[in-house]
Amino acid sequence: MGAIAAGAAITATGAGNVGQVMGTAMLQSAYKLGAVRRRFSIVYALNRIGDMTPDRLDRCLFESGLSEPFNLNAELSKMVEEGVLRQSVSTDGLVYKLTDASAAILSDIGKLKPEELSEINVSLDELKSRFEAESDYIAQYTESSTGVVPVFLSIRDGASILMKLNIIVPDVATARIVTRNWMKNAHRARHSVWESIGEGLPFPSFRPLEEGRKL
Repeated sequence: MGAIAAGAAITATGAGNVGQVMGTAMLQSAYKLGAVRRRFSIVYALNRIGDMTPDRLDRCLFESGLSEPFNLNAELSKMVEEGVLRQSVSTDGLVYKLTDASAAILSDIGKLKPEELSEINVSLDELKSRFEAESDYIAQYTESSTGVVPVFLSIRDGASILMKLNIIVPDVATARIVTRNWMKNAHRARHSVWESIGEGLPFPSFRPLEEGRKL
């Protein structure tokens, strides 16, 4: 009986070791799956919305349901080192851009259920519209004794003026309409103007002046 009991104890211990090994393997597999999902989420959000700052990308990932919270800055650094992303400077500050190497990661889109992808796309499109609306749009008008009303329109990013437009309208009622619509559609107007005058050139980005350099 003692031998049988000892054998049973050994068997139970062996089973425990096997269970521990299997548990470790499952955790490693889950971690790998999590890492794949994190990288896919970053690439998918940038592909859907465009270049973004870390703060906006963070909002996209978690508000859209693309990913659970994780150390985004650490993941971005790895992906830059691997050549999947690159950094650039825009009016919003430091932004991340996709490289051609990101296409392989984006091919994992087939692993998402269509209904899940549909919900994520709706959330991302809403966030994109919200980001565009967060720009500093300014619209003012002044009544004039000459019978016309000048309207002053601009788009600013902090102290930088990205676009400035002054127009003359016949009355205050028209000025109010122009002002209201500028606040809703200024980002579209800016892109339309550039498409009309840029002759196919890429949309301009603005790099902060280096210390000591003058215009």
